[in-house]
Amino acid sequence: MNPPDSNKDADPAVPGASEPTGDADPFDKLRAGSAVSLPQTELRDICDRLLDGDFSAEDRARLEGFVLGDAGLRRVYVEIMHQHAALRQNASRLGNVPLSEVLRTLPEPTVKVVHFHRWVLQIAAALALGLAIWWFAPRRVEKPLATLVETNGARWENSSLPTVPGSPLPAGRLRLESGVARLVFQSGAEVSLEGPAELELQGPNACFLHSGALTAHVPPQARGFAVATAHAQLIDHGTDFGISTDAGGQGQVQVLNGQVELRHEHSGETRMLATRESAAISADRLTQVHGVEGEPDQYAFLRPNAAPHPSTLMLTTAGGAGDAAYTVSPNSPIHNSDTLLLVKNSPSRNYHRRAYLRFDLAPLQERRVEEASLTLNFEATGFGYASLTGECTFAVYGLTDHAQDDWSADTLTWENAPAFSPDAGTVDTTRAVKLGAFTTPRGVVSGSFAIEGQALADFLNSDTTGRATLIVVRETSEPGSNSAVHGFAGNHHPTLAPPTLRLTLAEQ
Repeated sequence: MNPPDSNKDADPAVPGASEPTGDADPFDKLRAGSAVSLPQTELRDICDRLLDGDFSAEDRARLEGFVLGDAGLRRVYVEIMHQHAALRQNASRLGNVPLSEVLRTLPEPTVKVVHFHRWVLQIAAALALGLAIWWFAPRRVEKPLATLVETNGARWENSSLPTVPGSPLPAGRLRLESGVARLVFQSGAEVSLEGPAELELQGPNACFLHSGALTAHVPPQARGFAVATAHAQLIDHGTDFGISTDAGGQGQVQVLNGQVELRHEHSGETRMLATRESAAISADRLTQVHGVEGEPDQYAFLRPNAAPHPSTLMLTTAGGAGDAAYTVSPNSPIHNSDTLLLVKNSPSRNYHRRAYLRFDLAPLQERRVEEASLTLNFEATGFGYASLTGECTFAVYGLTDHAQDDWSADTLTWENAPAFSPDAGTVDTTRAVKLGAFTTPRGVVSGSFAIEGQALADFLNSDTTGRATLIVVRETSEPGSNSAVHGFAGNHHPTLAPPTLRLTLAEQ
């Protein structure tokens, strides 16, 4: 019978390393004054560096070789990490003594390591090694690439980066729905982003414009500032410039002052553009554009051969003979607003509200409306509880009894209002026609909501008086009277736009 092989788990790549037999303690030689083998000494030094934060990639590779390749060294590693865990639990008693010094001066352990099965010990050591490397490895800290300096009328949409002025910006995307945002890159390059736009920060002197427009001022120290789009890359040579692109990569560059280099990704073409020069970007090529001095058309690439667009007209209740008001059912003495038009459908006999909008149609000049939409800007009223408010459906009616168009906000009451109905969720349908509806989600009492469609356009085209009255009601009746009172901006709101009709008119 052959004798058992006591070194069958030894790592042949580590000379002199072998698994102790029986219940031998790996520190017995130290207590006996014997010299420690070179692999054990190196292993202890690597563990010291790991625990002190000086752990390198080479140390990691060497440690894995020791611990996973030799059972004896695994025992030493587990003992060291066990001692370190005990020290962490009593860290308050150790002051500022370096961990490596503490480990070297510890009393020798008196409890021997339990002899586990080799495969259990190997798994435990591997897990402990991975956890230790993760715990003590230096964490990657994202450095800011730019700072959001200021915003003007900015509205953001699902940006992955902070949107508060003064915020440092790491790598990520800014999605600006409207307004202007100015940011300064670490290099010193200043960028003004114009919504709607999406900009991705990629480096302290580089960004990717996914859509929208920006202008940039690049001081000498930021020379080389780069803006990429889907089909091209702009590299600054000390300049002021503007660049715009759509989501498909079609774009245009205008050099306001200085010089830029424009590289086309597909064709490999490169153009140098100087002051007052411009180029259009398409998927296939770059094209020189002339006539940008004075008023550059930043979105000319979107309509190179398009026919003239139909006219667009915006009308609000604050213009001309327009007006806006709301009525409240009798015996409702509280909760009024001078800036919001209130709407509610309550299960009780009190606190019903409807809103009335009148638009002056004189600017149409008898032109036909092809498309129409009505936008209402809601804001929390503070009346009732939004948390008790479910999903609500609002309906918009158009007044067909034009004899009632001449109402006044000063004299309008619940019962003398046009197309009156005692049911707060509807109107007298013999005097008005339903034009559309929209729904607000549960608990939502702010935001912009709209209706659009042919019914609204047809209603406006049927006008014979030059005025159009719309009535807004909440069809949904809440189960209790403590739900929120909805409100949207009227003619006197300090920040939100009043009810607005957006009309697309047929060409004359």
